Amino acid sequence: MKYLILLITVFSILNAQHPGDIEVRRGADAFYNYEYERSVKVLNSARKKYPGHPGVHVAWVAAKWRSDESTLLKREVYKNFESNLDDIELVYDSLLSENPSDPDYLLYYGTTKGLKARILLGQKKWIPTLISAYRGFRIVQKVEQMDSTLLDLYLPIGIVEYYAGMSNVLLKAGAELFGLEASKKEGLRKMEIAATQSPWAWTEAMSILSFIYQFVDIDVERGYLLSKKLVEKYPNNYDYKIHYVQSLLQKGELKLAEEKLRKLNVSLLEQRPRHQELFTSYVHYLWAYYYYLNGDEARALNFSNLSIDNYYSDLDAFLGEAYLLKGKIMDKRGKRMEAVIAYKKCIKLGNYTYAIQLAKKYLDDPFQQ
Repeated sequence: MKYLILLITVFSILNAQHPGDIEVRRGADAFYNYEYERSVKVLNSARKKYPGHPGVHVAWVAAKWRSDESTLLKREVYKNFESNLDDIELVYDSLLSENPSDPDYLLYYGTTKGLKARILLGQKKWIPTLISAYRGFRIVQKVEQMDSTLLDLYLPIGIVEYYAGMSNVLLKAGAELFGLEASKKEGLRKMEIAATQSPWAWTEAMSILSFIYQFVDIDVERGYLLSKKLVEKYPNNYDYKIHYVQSLLQKGELKLAEEKLRKLNVSLLEQRPRHQELFTSYVHYLWAYYYYLNGDEARALNFSNLSIDNYYSDLDAFLGEAYLLKGKIMDKRGKRMEAVIAYKKCIKLGNYTYAIQLAKKYLDDPFQQ
């Protein structure tokens, strides 16, 4: 699941002012807006000038991670990500040895441990993912006990509660052994608080929630509002633009969606090589969805196949949608065997999206519309 166990790319409980806050925020905003070199440069400088700043080290790891994703192969990205996390974990060990009860340092120490779950999540190692996330979560819980009014805390807590609530029976049982409440509803409530009220966590909270509302617990209007706000705040973020178009299509705003899709086509060529590789399949799916909604099933099928055949991301929500759409078209054409194959491939992804629920339904009862 996209970003469900990021814990968190860059969130903070910086209700109190710290020297270096302005630089850290500027660096974070830069990588959200795809200005990676500038972000890394700003945060490198901030780490040297403000080594005691609680959030600068996690922000730096996030910036390096996003920069690597845009240029390197997946195995290299994860290798660098894990190495950088190990480095800053030592930094927080040192900071905590001098300030063992500092809630800011504890929070980011927990964040660092929780971020390791992202590597496991990309490999779909569900139990290790939960264990890794839990280690970070327990530290965050300690911070909550120190000060439950810190609104940024609602994001990591909400993520873990939601993830445990959406998981299979084995994972839920594991969560209960750890003393966690497996509650999707409560997890969403907490993430919404972070998205609407937190001073630092709101960006990541909105990104996570927009994905959830588009692909998992469908809420078309809320997903649209969140994705629209993110695009307005970070106009260079290509991923946010993709999700905005997904929301437009879900709302049936086809004219505006087509306009934005054509702009995505043009700006795709301006993206970094790795991003082009990752996002091309997403854009292909969006065109497939667009043509399907317009009744042009031939083009929809063609773009669905392009998306499937050129899919490189380990985050496979769009791949599931492409398989589902292909299955629906095959059913409508009376090609039941091909539809069944597409539905089974969708289900095999095991990514907990709503597309899998529909694929299971149409596997038993052919799609008709």
